[in-house]
Amino acid sequence: MNKKIVFALVIMGLLAISAANAQNSLILNNNNDDSMYQVSLLQAFMHGEYDGVVKVGDLKKHGDIGLGTFEGVNGEMIVLDGVVYQAAADGSINVMKDDEKIPFATVTKFDEDGNITNITASNFDDLTGQLNKTIEEYGTNNMYVIKIKGDFSNLTVRSVEKQEKPYKEFTDVAAVSQKVFNHTDQTGTLVAVYFPEYMNELNMHGWHLHFLSDDKTIGGHVLGFNNLKGSAQIDEIHEFNMILPTDDSFKTMNFTEDMSNKISSVE
Repeated sequence: MNKKIVFALVIMGLLAISAANAQNSLILNNNNDDSMYQVSLLQAFMHGEYDGVVKVGDLKKHGDIGLGTFEGVNGEMIVLDGVVYQAAADGSINVMKDDEKIPFATVTKFDEDGNITNITASNFDDLTGQLNKTIEEYGTNNMYVIKIKGDFSNLTVRSVEKQEKPYKEFTDVAAVSQKVFNHTDQTGTLVAVYFPEYMNELNMHGWHLHFLSDDKTIGGHVLGFNNLKGSAQIDEIHEFNMILPTDDSFKTMNFTEDMSNKISSVE
């Protein structure tokens, strides 16, 4: 048989298998932009590195979904469908201008590698437990961004007031400047970012979730929720790119301290 015909039949077979298994699993897609772009180190941010490193306009060139914050910890960032939103400390949601500066963020250009057509979770821990089991099938040493659209019976999010210099460590900031909002009967999107354990010195191991309501009036860093019903799209990521701060405070910063407990206390 002609080698070209054999090759075509093999490819068709693989695609057919992928289509049959696509309902709740990763699917074959070799055209993905599998790159995570990060602004600064989470550990530097935890130490109080809040000056902007890049502008919103530059960030959007590297991703259309993700999370982060703005210069001076001026609220929480949700990047969704290419738009950069601020969940401000007063509870409002704002679309940020391209010249706004960013000290920390993680974004990617979303490509759906898989999906979960029906996902239900009683609370935050239930959801992250299910997500952990999902990625165990495909490799916990990869990075993931998962877009979860659904309804919530209640949802607790936080934002943070903008800080002025001299900056304090984020654990101290969160203790006095964190604003917590409780909402009921919400529909919207969770942006869930996962980093593997071996990247714990660059970001946090595990899941980091931000929320934005469908009507763009509610959002922030997710502290908890109850009774999620929805669906999820999964992006598996294999490449990591990072830009670092260039100021003197970063150049001399001491990174020998284990920040795991401090990060866990504010997440």
